[in-house]
Amino acid sequence: MKSFLKSIIAIGAIATMGLTSCVDDLNQQSPDPNQISDVRGKIDQVFANIYLSFATYGPNGNSQVHEFDGGMASFQRAMFIAEEIPTDEACWLWDPGDYGQLNYGYATTTLNAAYGFYSRLIINITLCNDFIRNAEAGNFGVSATDPTVADYIRQAKTLRSACYFYMLSFYDKIPYADEQMETGTVAPQLPRATVYENVKATLKEVIASYQEAGNTTPAYGYVGVDVADAILAKLTLNAEVFRGTGDYQECYQACDRIIKRLGNGGHYNNGLAYSYQGLFGFNNDQYVLGNPGSSVNEIIWTIPQNYPNLLSYSGATFLIAAWLGTNGVQVTMPEPTTEVYDDPAEYHAKNQKYYDIERSSYDNEEDYNDAVKEYEDAVAAYDETKKDASKKWQVEISEEINGVYYSFDPSATGWVSQQWYNAGDGWKCMVARRTFVTKFDWEDTDYSISKDRRVANWQTSKHGFNLDNKSLVGDDWGMNGYLTPKYTNWAYNEDGTLSANQPDATAQVGGDYAVIRLAEIYLTAAEAILQGGGGSEAEALRYVNYVRQRAYGQDANGKDIYTPWTNLTMEDLQDERCRELYGENTRRTDLIRWNLWCTGYTWDWKGGVKAGTNLPEYTKLYPIPSRVIVASDYEQTTGY
Repeated sequence: MKSFLKSIIAIGAIATMGLTSCVDDLNQQSPDPNQISDVRGKIDQVFANIYLSFATYGPNGNSQVHEFDGGMASFQRAMFIAEEIPTDEACWLWDPGDYGQLNYGYATTTLNAAYGFYSRLIINITLCNDFIRNAEAGNFGVSATDPTVADYIRQAKTLRSACYFYMLSFYDKIPYADEQMETGTVAPQLPRATVYENVKATLKEVIASYQEAGNTTPAYGYVGVDVADAILAKLTLNAEVFRGTGDYQECYQACDRIIKRLGNGGHYNNGLAYSYQGLFGFNNDQYVLGNPGSSVNEIIWTIPQNYPNLLSYSGATFLIAAWLGTNGVQVTMPEPTTEVYDDPAEYHAKNQKYYDIERSSYDNEEDYNDAVKEYEDAVAAYDETKKDASKKWQVEISEEINGVYYSFDPSATGWVSQQWYNAGDGWKCMVARRTFVTKFDWEDTDYSISKDRRVANWQTSKHGFNLDNKSLVGDDWGMNGYLTPKYTNWAYNEDGTLSANQPDATAQVGGDYAVIRLAEIYLTAAEAILQGGGGSEAEALRYVNYVRQRAYGQDANGKDIYTPWTNLTMEDLQDERCRELYGENTRRTDLIRWNLWCTGYTWDWKGGVKAGTNLPEYTKLYPIPSRVIVASDYEQTTGY
């Protein structure tokens, strides 16, 4: 199998040749077979187009959703909009024309954001179906019995199942099509329970096929048996919502198979990465299953990004820039100097108040005199600034971060620099909600000091941010919530310290997006156990403690900081799942599964009320976009 990146780059001109559906009006029909280009001998390139449609917005950087913002409809970002923005974890402060009242838990049939995530799912499903259909028919010039083709088909079915998992989470009357549907046929709407059984059967068939083929580890960037099992686990965990009855035994068994294969190695020999931060940094591909040389395979399914060859305004780029923006901060120096250092730490190491200007360093008297005058002017300007009360902060050191001195403007609300995250862009578009922040373990009443390393990248009251959400509007950014990014553009060592070599601070970054991690599987297995799916309560407790142990790490003496739990309640598990998986596109589905979406739990601005209020039952589902209803004559979601 070709490398993931090589295949993706190769499809620049080929991706739109064939096997893609017409998405100008997002109808549900497969392409006219008379219009399919000759793709014989191009199976790798066309297959890579499926993965491209998960990694970015479309071939050649063009949005596959006609006349729609490409970044907004890319897979990870579209799922984040649907799963995170309406919940207690995050909110979107701008663009009410696109997002409407999604911050409050409501969606309408004309909402652009809802059109984006519906479109992305349908497009990716159609690409998978078209590939499978043509591969099985031998249209690529290779037999479907060829081992590589058979594996490609398994992967396409797995990725299609992942999309249908989200369709099941969002809708109750679901357009369903698989490779058996004739070309040109409009996909029928099927009941949720029927689609659930279809997707479950597909995944079990794929898993059985993998087992027969030997369960080989996929190449980096591709999916294999562990992703198929992981999606089956996510699907069956939510069976009670999707079909009306639970399927926890199936869920536990899928998790158990993954844990037996991947639950070893790492610092604690449980398969988890050594540090939480490293999972969300520039070089997090070192923890991806299938990456050569990886000793820990916590990231089961990844969406690769690679600077500068494969980038998007989704994934890590989105999850850094959407939270950040340089505000009230500037780089400063302890004292003026004419010397320039590439490494701020070198400057700091000099530890001298003034620097000698040696005559021997200059070729002539004129250059020497110019250097002396430049230095004297710098000293004068420095001293003058210190005298000016309004500017004095500019030469005072507020904090040293990663070897760089910063001064904070006392008149600014919220101090943050993109440089702290090695980021080249910041949009100031999101803040966290108070209810979510207070779920973590804090050591002070200001919610700024914690031993939980999962909050290490947050901006809190320590840097002038207000915990309370007085509003969910962009003009109040800095005054209406903490910033809770978990991704950075730093490269990390295994222990969570910064690597010696770092990437450039670019607007689009190359860190992968971790779609499903082993940590999620541990927490899913624990929930299935508590719901009677198998295993033991001691096993569930052990799995949750694995996650907590890594979250707190060890002190300087190598002693674990966390205190192991000795019993486990469903409420404890729910909160730990929130803390571990925040921002990973699980939250809305989790709250609905726990019957906490409409009633039983409130968060800031739920239902459009600052203190939070109940949501109506119909908001457990999303509406099918009105333009799709018009084009297809589909029946609308119940309640809309």
